[in-house]
Amino acid sequence: MKSKIFSFMKKHFKMKKCPYFILIVTQFIFFSCGFSSNNKEEFSHRDVDSFIALLEFDLKVLEDEIIALARETEQLYEHKEEIISKSKKNPLTIENGIANAAPNGDPKRSTLYISTMAKDKEGLEDLIFLTDSLDYNFREIVRRHQVVSQVYFNSHLQLNRLFPPFDPASLILPDLDITSFNFYYRADLTHNPDKGPVWLEEIYLDPAGKGWMISLLHPVYYQGELQMVLGFDITVNDILEFYLNRYSNQIVIIDEAGTVVAGKSKAIEALSLPPLINHTYIQTITSNNFRMEDFNLFKSKNKEVRKMATHIILTKGSDFLLKEGKESVDIRAKKMNLFNWYVLDLQLK
Repeated sequence: MKSKIFSFMKKHFKMKKCPYFILIVTQFIFFSCGFSSNNKEEFSHRDVDSFIALLEFDLKVLEDEIIALARETEQLYEHKEEIISKSKKNPLTIENGIANAAPNGDPKRSTLYISTMAKDKEGLEDLIFLTDSLDYNFREIVRRHQVVSQVYFNSHLQLNRLFPPFDPASLILPDLDITSFNFYYRADLTHNPDKGPVWLEEIYLDPAGKGWMISLLHPVYYQGELQMVLGFDITVNDILEFYLNRYSNQIVIIDEAGTVVAGKSKAIEALSLPPLINHTYIQTITSNNFRMEDFNLFKSKNKEVRKMATHIILTKGSDFLLKEGKESVDIRAKKMNLFNWYVLDLQLK
């Protein structure tokens, strides 16, 4: 959806005067300088720590963004009567439960989808009036953060507002119960009693061909009732490729199901996984013949790789010696703090 990203580092130095970030960068510079062979193991561990810390720092920037959006949305509810009283007519024409659909819709406005399960027509109309100004916020978030492919909310009134505009008629059934999907209920009070940001870290393939995606959610409450759930859909490939290319380590990232999320080509091949298309994982996973199970360590044809996945994910081990004939690969694993993902550092002989 978006072009390559990261002026992030520049942005951090200009905008984020954060002692924590300065400490991380200092660590990164220090541990990237010369080390003797005696310090190789310590370097590897600390380098992976730095990798995780820098990656999670930028992901937390997105958390701050969705928290700010939630606060703005709550303010709309605080002034609900005033905003609705000034609304003269519906800003968008709704036909068959859809407004401003791509490809002919206004590119600066969101698409609206209303499920046929919606019952409160008056409440829906008020919600459309109330949230009309969010189109600007959604547009600005996508502009500022090129890894954010979509910004949206889902309401218990069975309304979805999403930017950039899309074509619901070709992608969504007309009678969906919005509240039955994880992008809504995973942020409700039962699943999210703290009422803060929630990561849906289960990776899925972007239908537009940009690779793996994850979602970030945040609930919006008014007078103690859950009104809607905000969401960002995030392209993880650009983020991960940016960080992987900054390190010489042979790193592979896997999720809690054992599926490879990202990794260096040599490291992926060292795990007896299929050859990569043009030696890049992103091109491999976006190809027509990609099969997720081929890149799942638990389903590997190599018994030792399956044993390693069990050791790291199920028994929470951190070190594993992978033997393949006369060859061996020393693997050190570190779990991320933000997700149930594991960063594997392979010491190739």
